[in-house]
Amino acid sequence: MSGLTAKSQQLKAIMRRIAFLVAYDGAAFCGSQRQSNGKSVQGELERAIERVLKHSASVALAGRTDAGVHATGQVGMFETENQSLPAERVPLALNSVLDRAVRVREGRLVEPRFHPRFSAQGRVYRYRFELASIASPMIRHQAALLKTEPDIAAMRAGAEAFIGRQDFAAWQSAGSPTPSTVRTVKRLEIKKSEALGSEILEIEIEADAFLYQMVRNIVGALIEVGQGKLAYDDLRRLTNGLDRTKCPPPAPPQGLCLVEVKY
Repeated sequence: MSGLTAKSQQLKAIMRRIAFLVAYDGAAFCGSQRQSNGKSVQGELERAIERVLKHSASVALAGRTDAGVHATGQVGMFETENQSLPAERVPLALNSVLDRAVRVREGRLVEPRFHPRFSAQGRVYRYRFELASIASPMIRHQAALLKTEPDIAAMRAGAEAFIGRQDFAAWQSAGSPTPSTVRTVKRLEIKKSEALGSEILEIEIEADAFLYQMVRNIVGALIEVGQGKLAYDDLRRLTNGLDRTKCPPPAPPQGLCLVEVKY
């Protein structure tokens, strides 16, 4: 037993934990997590790591994204005994064999206790709508379509209903149970911008953590506020009711992007 313990300690001493920033086009994947029914971001990253380092490694990600949902600031991590590849060279090495819909943007050696999900202090998501009568083919995978511009002032007023620490059970979709549905939304901003010649409505939300499809569900409700179907008081009532079935449907996945994970 003492020999096994010594060997275990030796392995821990030489094992490196590498964190990396990764961006991906969610339209190319069935989701971020490894799945048996399709190509995933996690599976693609693990395949690339095995090709480069000549050994398998499990990738942990900071957040789960569904099929069609994108990321510019997702954070991943893997462990390796390989000592020859500097952490800062990991993006170049992995990008040489990765699917072109995924790009590792930064690599860094981190402490053994670091975990991309459990060490995170906050996440920022951005949702985009294209405001147009006809969808642009240039951004059809990056923005959902709104043919009529909503009342942005009303949406901003309604957004205040979600700010603060509260139970967001009403805004969690079924399929991913969690011990607690209490979360803290730190900010929720709505503005107009432009991308590739299209007028864009952006909704950016920051929280300590999010429930399953919470962002898309909140965005779907805010659009109904902008269309005059709901108001601030309705959102408060729905939140306090803790009943997902009473709430509006979620916004489509393609407009959503994970833009930052905060530590």
